[in-house]
Amino acid sequence: MNKDWWKWGDPTELKHMNDYPKAKAFLEDLWKTNFKHEYSPPNKFSIEPLTEKKKDTLKDIFASLTSKKISFRDEERVRVALGKSYYDVIRLCKDDKIVTPDVVLAPTTNEDIEYIVKQANDHQVKLIPVGGGTNVVGALTMQENNSKNNLKATINLLNYNKLIHIDEAHLTATFQAGILGPALEKILNEKGFTLGHFPQSFEYSTLGGWVVTRSAGQESSYYGKIEDIVEQIKVVTPIGTLHSNDYTHDASGVNLLQLFVGSEGVFGVVSEVKVKIKKLPKSSRWLTALFPSFEAGANYLNELTQNDLKPSVVRLSDANETLLFAKIGSEHNEVSFIDNLKKEIQKFVLQWKNLTEPCVMIMRFDQNKYSVSPQILYAKSLIEKYKGIVAPSIIGEKWAINRFKSPYMRDTFVEHGIYIDTMETLVHWKDVQQVHQALTKNLKKSKAFNKEQGLFMAHISHVYPNAACMYFTLVTPMHRGNEIEQWHEIKELVSQTIVLNGGTISHHHSIGADHQKWYLRNADPVGLQVLKSIKKILDPNGILNPGKLFT
Repeated sequence: MNKDWWKWGDPTELKHMNDYPKAKAFLEDLWKTNFKHEYSPPNKFSIEPLTEKKKDTLKDIFASLTSKKISFRDEERVRVALGKSYYDVIRLCKDDKIVTPDVVLAPTTNEDIEYIVKQANDHQVKLIPVGGGTNVVGALTMQENNSKNNLKATINLLNYNKLIHIDEAHLTATFQAGILGPALEKILNEKGFTLGHFPQSFEYSTLGGWVVTRSAGQESSYYGKIEDIVEQIKVVTPIGTLHSNDYTHDASGVNLLQLFVGSEGVFGVVSEVKVKIKKLPKSSRWLTALFPSFEAGANYLNELTQNDLKPSVVRLSDANETLLFAKIGSEHNEVSFIDNLKKEIQKFVLQWKNLTEPCVMIMRFDQNKYSVSPQILYAKSLIEKYKGIVAPSIIGEKWAINRFKSPYMRDTFVEHGIYIDTMETLVHWKDVQQVHQALTKNLKKSKAFNKEQGLFMAHISHVYPNAACMYFTLVTPMHRGNEIEQWHEIKELVSQTIVLNGGTISHHHSIGADHQKWYLRNADPVGLQVLKSIKKILDPNGILNPGKLFT
């Protein structure tokens, strides 16, 4: 197994800490340390060995699959056992009791999927669906099971990845669920269309994964989250294959589509998805601004959305996130984000005395047949009302160029003993400032976060008339020897603070194993009984992704 197999993304683009000299120097000075390479996964994991008897049993159960569609290799079993969160990575480095499937199954047809689900149900094999494996909240984590019949399988959908049909007249497209984001978007772009769905994991996540985790993309404020985009799905369940209605706006009783959006594979395996598509925008225009405070910027975005403006990209960074960008700037020689920020701050600092801790905001408006100029003019005019200033649009353009690259930095930081994790929530506008202040206060008192040494950063990434998605980045030195305990303590603190101050436990990362406690604590009791009843009907033997959501 390649030593870097566990890292994010393209192996040819992997980074080392020394590739970020400004960030390295900033953190070493802040923490009075010199970073050394301290963490990496072992070459051999302490996973449960497969007996020949168990292999033979599984071969017999899935006898109709060709040898190319069934694998018992240790490296593949480990790959699909965890996602890509900080917790997953540190568990790999610490070899922390990782439970793997016994077999990895790779269907290429819908008939394969139906066969796998039927056989797993008939023989009570636990079955976990996986796509790109980019989940960051433990959606793929398996539970240890000491029962007599303890057979576990992963159904990997990455080879079920083709276009089925594009309906240009009705602006829909149907794909197999295992298609990755870039392949899907390339197919649509060649026909003049876009899905408009670009999560941080876009390059390595799948359409089916987006559906079952209620994914949001970086342009969802205009194009919608995945639940707004999906039109129809095919789902393979242990009692048969289900098709949702062919329309999302009819009145023909209850449409079961939304039952499976966000279901994380506990009701069935989503195999095909029909989505709404849009014509590619002919052009895009950026609007960038600096605000004197996070609260001022949030109030600006609140008024903007409640006046029906529809930017595709929205991102408002708090003072800490803006400051970190200012400290580290670009790691290369080209004109950087901070070069432009500095020019603007220097230009206006005398005029705007209160712009000492600026918060940067970027927005992009996609333009097709009709001009977005009136929206941009209105958005610009509103900036002054909240004591902000317009900044160069190149800041947004630079962000767009590198928007999928930050996970590469995360992995090498972890190798060098740096805790770096992200969390997010959906919160009503009235509670945005309260959540931000409560987290800042509580983290500064947290020993696990190293109190004042820790860096807490926030931004707003998706906006709605009544609410906003707040996204948090936490950076602090690892507690050597207690890395896992440190993560648990910080995760508990942040999650508890969010929920107690009016936020949801997730806006787009989903529930998985890591968020289940808070999901159950805040779920409606009658609603849970309904979901459990549906689970019992669709999955009578409880084989599908056991232990997730409410099971």
